[in-house]
Amino acid sequence: MKAISILFCLFIVVTSCSGPQTGSPIEKKIAPVNTPKKEPTKSVKKTIQKKTYPKLTNQNVVSFLTKYGKENKETVIRLSSKFGDIDIRLYTNTPLHRADMIYLTKQGYFDLTSFYRVSPNFVDQAGNSDEWDCQVKRAEIGGYTLPSEFKSANIHKYGAVAMARRYDKNPKKRSSPFEFYIALGHTYNGKEMRSHEREFGTKYTDAQKGVYAKIGGLPYLDAQHTVIGEVIKGMDVVLEINKVKVDKSEWPLTDIPITMKVLR
Repeated sequence: MKAISILFCLFIVVTSCSGPQTGSPIEKKIAPVNTPKKEPTKSVKKTIQKKTYPKLTNQNVVSFLTKYGKENKETVIRLSSKFGDIDIRLYTNTPLHRADMIYLTKQGYFDLTSFYRVSPNFVDQAGNSDEWDCQVKRAEIGGYTLPSEFKSANIHKYGAVAMARRYDKNPKKRSSPFEFYIALGHTYNGKEMRSHEREFGTKYTDAQKGVYAKIGGLPYLDAQHTVIGEVIKGMDVVLEINKVKVDKSEWPLTDIPITMKVLR
């Protein structure tokens, strides 16, 4: 349980420093770009229409993401870093989280973030940065959290992708919309899984127990964080990132910036 405490204490520190939910919103205007032509005979003005979206809050996020998800049905995204690419398949049974990840990716939010925590054999955590541009973007998008979407079929197996969340003043276990982690962990035999079921009240199918026995994971985070997908390519990259040197707070000593794009 010590690993869980470390994970979410750090998450609270990161989000409390960022200030997008408590500070004044920062509006950024983007001027249309006009390509000059050689000696035009007539003055031609072109207006580039940029689709705008509402600033998201806990009050409008469900309706917005429900509609956005119906219009943007992609389920595979690619995370790129200096270590290589990681392809992630987003689950369709967590529709709000899927839509949120697609939305933030298309808005370019993740391109301003990094892996800000690396915990050996536990998680690689990303989706935030203390850089000013990242915090400005968060303020533009809005201060909100996501309703949990716990599904018994979605477990913290090795390679699972799940959302971080606050533990204090969060009885409904709402997710951060921005920070996510990739699960590592170790294997669990049948006896350990039965003990886990008794302690946490979580029930697993024989197939799920087999997954934890064969490839491992983090079963004690099940029903605590919403699992939104899994790595389908690039676990070797995840493991390389997990080897980097970190400080006492598990921040990488060398920055690991990321970019993300929607594949399909």
